[in-house]
Amino acid sequence: MATLKLNNTTVFTETNGAASIPSGVTIGNGVKFPAGHIVQIVHNVPTTVTLATTTTTSYAEIQTEMRTSITPKFSNSLLILEWDALHGGNNTSNILAAKFYDVTNNTDVHSSVPALGTGSARVFSHGSERQVDSDLNDRSTFKMKTVVSAQNTNSRTYSIYAKTEGVTHYWNMTGTDNSGCTYAPFCFIIMEIAQ
Repeated sequence: MATLKLNNTTVFTETNGAASIPSGVTIGNGVKFPAGHIVQIVHNVPTTVTLATTTTTSYAEIQTEMRTSITPKFSNSLLILEWDALHGGNNTSNILAAKFYDVTNNTDVHSSVPALGTGSARVFSHGSERQVDSDLNDRSTFKMKTVVSAQNTNSRTYSIYAKTEGVTHYWNMTGTDNSGCTYAPFCFIIMEIAQ
């Protein structure tokens, strides 16, 4: 075990190859985190679960409560955006598409993704689903994940936008309220990873 102290305060310990910085220790400017190190994690899990719906055929924000903000510590970091929510497809053949959206800069996450090529009418998304199972109460856990460059240390807010081919889709719970149905809070996590 190795310990580094500064003014009689432990600022770093190493045990069997695993390094740690004690809780409450402030690291000054100029500290270089190793590549792959988790710099910070921001999470958004609501304490109250409410029904949200997607009914529009154009991308629109599912729920403002899903907005999650982060201020990167380093401009060269990568940000991992990970979101999941209970999704009820309303037993329809209508396809649902969803994507991460940068609310601060009013742009899609990955707005510069290369074009798909000529002759395609496909629409960009980070996730898509079609649910035709049994009835209105069919549900699944809808998951999306992507990685973006921080580019700067400005605060930014991300949210989730979705669109359907025309039939209402449900989030956080299904359209029927009975003991056979379930509800779950969405979970939005943003991790900053040092490079």
